Amino acid sequence: MDSYLEKARAAIEDATGQLPVERIARQIPGKWSVAQILEHLTLTFNLNASALERAIASGETKAGRTGLVNTASRVVVVDLGYFPRARAPEAVVPRGSIAPEHSREAIAEALAAVDSALARAAERFGLATPLLKHAFFGGMTVPQWRKFHFRHTVHHMRQVGERVALPSLRTRSMLRR
Repeated sequence: MDSYLEKARAAIEDATGQLPVERIARQIPGKWSVAQILEHLTLTFNLNASALERAIASGETKAGRTGLVNTASRVVVVDLGYFPRARAPEAVVPRGSIAPEHSREAIAEALAAVDSALARAAERFGLATPLLKHAFFGGMTVPQWRKFHFRHTVHHMRQVGERVALPSLRTRSMLRR
C-alpha cells in the first residue's frame, strides 16, 4: 500500500479500532455519527476507485481544466492540510447504506481498492498526469489523489476523536442543571 494510504489506514484503525459498534452507531444531533463518517470515506474511496478504473479502461483521463481557485484550494487542503467547513458532494453523503457493524470492513476494502486503482493509474498514465477532476480542486495527479485521501481521512478521524470524547447526551444535560 502507498505510504500516504497506509497512514490513512493507520489513522482509521487508531481512531475506530477499539470502538464498540454501539459507539460507532451512536447518533449525535446535527453531526454525522462515526458510522456515517466511515461511510462517507468509503463512498469517497469507492467513487474515486471506480472513476480511475474507467479512465484506465478507456485510456483517457478526465481531469479537465483546473483554474486558479481550484489550484489554490488544493494547495491549502491537500498540501497544507487545512480543511475548511464544506458541504460534501451529494455522491459521497452517507445514506445509511453500510451497517455500523460492517463499516470498518467496508472502509478497509474501499481503501485497498483506491490504492490498487491509483497504482494501476500510475502505471498507465504516469505520476505527473492529472487524472480526474475533483469537485473542489480540479484535476489531480496520482500523488495528489493519494495525499488528498490521507488528508481527508485524517480530517475525519479528528472528528471521530471529537465524537468519541463527547460525554453522553444524558451526562451533558445533567451538567447544565
